[in-house]
Amino acid sequence: NEPTIWFFFSFLVSFSVQQNKNTQFYYSLILFDGHHRRPSTMTSLYTNRVAFSLVLIFTALSPNAALEVIGSGYGRTGTDTLREALNELGYKTYHMKEIVEGRLGSDAMLWHAQMENDCSDVEALRDMFEKGGWTAAVDLPASLCYERLMKAYPKAKVIHTERKSAEQWWNSASNSIMIVGTIFPYNIFYNRIPFFRTHKAMSDAMWSRVLGGKNVTVDDDDFPQAYKAEFLAAYEANNARVRKVVPRKRLLIQDHSKGWTDLCTFLNKEVPDIPYPHVNTLNDFYKFANNVAMKVAFGVTFAFAVFVLAVKKLMSLLTNNNKIKES
Repeated sequence: NEPTIWFFFSFLVSFSVQQNKNTQFYYSLILFDGHHRRPSTMTSLYTNRVAFSLVLIFTALSPNAALEVIGSGYGRTGTDTLREALNELGYKTYHMKEIVEGRLGSDAMLWHAQMENDCSDVEALRDMFEKGGWTAAVDLPASLCYERLMKAYPKAKVIHTERKSAEQWWNSASNSIMIVGTIFPYNIFYNRIPFFRTHKAMSDAMWSRVLGGKNVTVDDDDFPQAYKAEFLAAYEANNARVRKVVPRKRLLIQDHSKGWTDLCTFLNKEVPDIPYPHVNTLNDFYKFANNVAMKVAFGVTFAFAVFVLAVKKLMSLLTNNNKIKES
């Protein structure tokens, strides 16, 4: 019937409008139906408007969003501080923490593929970010794809974070994000729990990409120490390349010690009336890791307890049925 046809027609048009931002066409559809003629009756006009209003609501509630900020700095360069700052300024910021806390296995699988194909599947990345409503992306693994992302989002600005020296970065990274998978209980999680197995595969591919395609795994006995020189060189090369390939107007080298001023000026945001965040020290990192581990352990224990109770209940039912048959 007409309202149904109108609804689906409006849905298709609203999707097109959402992609093309053609708001003038939105308003024209409020008075015209799918055949581009005025409705013949007030009832028709009413049903069309109701159907189209539902489409507008659906579109408004859609989480689709475009990246406005892209981080290009490696993990352990203040990316979590940047995440906190951007969130305070109104962005929804994607970070490795989101993958781990949310157990985003599909994201980890996507990043694994991106690390191995030079971040070439840009449409898959756009789909992931836009469906999740992310408006900023910082930290590894996203920062390893910053060149692809800045081309996919030409209006997005790039924020780079770095340590005062490569050695300072190495001392932090090699004692946290590079080795967390070898520490109890993550060394067990990585071999037993599906999400963490996926995360390990992503991490292996991520560090291999950092090292220029060299095949490494985080549970190698000599990782990461055997590759220190190569990691230091890769870190320095990334800092230099960012300055080379990102246009000056799109780039901010964020110095967290300066607080809000440069960041807010660069993003055309008002300075918040709160102190600039400083988070994720090594102690903070391990507190976060321990909290995640506790939640996972509790979940596994609870699931096992439920399984045991279910088996006991099933065995009890079977025993009772056998007794009834025997009697």
